[in-house]
Amino acid sequence: MKFPSICSLPLLGLAMIEPSVVLADPVANLRDLTGGDPFFYTSDQYVREGEGQKALVGVGRPSTTHSRIPHLPFYMGYMNTNYTYRFVSVAEQVLIMIGEGKHGLWRTQENGFVREYRKKGAAGLEKDANLEDPKNFDVIKKDYASYLPDESYAGYKYPDEQLSADGRLNFIDLPISHAKYEAKYADHEPIDLANYYCTMSEADYPYAFQAVNFAFSQPGANVVGPLGRRAGLDIKENYTRVLRLKQFPDARTWVNGVNVGQPGRDSLHVDWKAVDYDRTDAEFYLVERPFFNKPYLFVVAVYEPKSGNGFAYLRPNGAYFRSLGDRAKGVRTTAPAAPTFPLKDGGTGQAVGLPIYGVHHPDRAAYSSGGACPLKGGDWGRYPDPRAGSGWPTQYEEVTPLCDAVLIDIKFYSNLDGRDWSDPDKYLANAGAGTRTVEYKMQPGTYGIFTDPYNVAAGRSNPEQQEVPDRLSLNYRTVQKPVSYVETAKPTSNTATAPVPSTSCRQALAK
Repeated sequence: MKFPSICSLPLLGLAMIEPSVVLADPVANLRDLTGGDPFFYTSDQYVREGEGQKALVGVGRPSTTHSRIPHLPFYMGYMNTNYTYRFVSVAEQVLIMIGEGKHGLWRTQENGFVREYRKKGAAGLEKDANLEDPKNFDVIKKDYASYLPDESYAGYKYPDEQLSADGRLNFIDLPISHAKYEAKYADHEPIDLANYYCTMSEADYPYAFQAVNFAFSQPGANVVGPLGRRAGLDIKENYTRVLRLKQFPDARTWVNGVNVGQPGRDSLHVDWKAVDYDRTDAEFYLVERPFFNKPYLFVVAVYEPKSGNGFAYLRPNGAYFRSLGDRAKGVRTTAPAAPTFPLKDGGTGQAVGLPIYGVHHPDRAAYSSGGACPLKGGDWGRYPDPRAGSGWPTQYEEVTPLCDAVLIDIKFYSNLDGRDWSDPDKYLANAGAGTRTVEYKMQPGTYGIFTDPYNVAAGRSNPEQQEVPDRLSLNYRTVQKPVSYVETAKPTSNTATAPVPSTSCRQALAK
């Protein structure tokens, strides 16, 4: 059973999409697999007034363990592009995301700007308006925004639609140093590193929303590491929400190109080798970013060899570069060639991109969605028009995508409370009691007496045999609060059970 692909529908018709088939039988609400109850795992449990466990968990449906550790919500969901699925779950404040191995990534680099779109009905600025003129600040603040959630796809404007019919600016590009952002990025590191990304979800990610929205709302979310900041992932106007991920131990990044230059081999002889994480700093993220003014999920990776061999780049031009002043000194200002990665089996490999869209996309032409690598950065816009870029308008054109030169295994996790399980003080049993000393009550007696004939005949006694009293106290070295969570409001828009149209990775939207 198939539904129309969103990639083949006109932009203005997206709001009217209906499933082509009406399902006669009731189906599970795929947008809420917990049935509206993230604590469903205790839904068949009830402690009655006369039960002994009442002293531990109270009467009714239990909400804590016997040691008074609060239960934590469980969520699950999934997302897809091109009928390739990624599954997410949240349990014990750990998000797990499992998808496919060797997923292709594209390279992009932020240019230090934010594109802001004119709000519906707003007057906006004239064509030649000076964006740095204080006289225009009120209009910029009131009439433009980087994301217009109430306007859906119509809030996006193509690169060739900068001017309205009456000559007003439909969008403007502001450096992060602009007065509108009230100096919140005044001390920001130079945005000098590329990131490697790919689309993970449909627009609005409806089947993963509950799990991912919960994850984005927890203390461990929206914390960006040093490489991520140098890639601009903390610029909230571009990346609305981020969650740092860690790969499972057997997951890898893979780089293509080690055979290029060998006898009989050309750039179409592909061969990916594992990147050496011992010699490469790497950070991974699940990010929410507006694409055509709709929220999508993307996986993003940022790399830099520990040898510091020059992945950094700044375009030596424009308002953002000027705003950096001395902070730009020493950063390369010539457009980067294909990067060279340290390899796990020794040596290095220079990444070689492919002229195709991706190795998992054998026939995008079948549904009129291109199939070639854009081969330059910038606004995706009207792809498959050959003039289109590979990402967003806030990215350098000269930092090319190197399509599928880098692959990544979609096998990640994230501790949503921001603390690793390797912390010796996390999850201690006295957290529920809230005290360093905890009293334990038990049935007394002599425990550990050997009764096996083998030991009795030999006259062996158990050195651990002892009289256990009816109560004793353990003294813990420290006491910390139990792992907790930030409650999120239940969404009112994710209750429908009818399927949404399938999506294509970075679909092409017609004018």
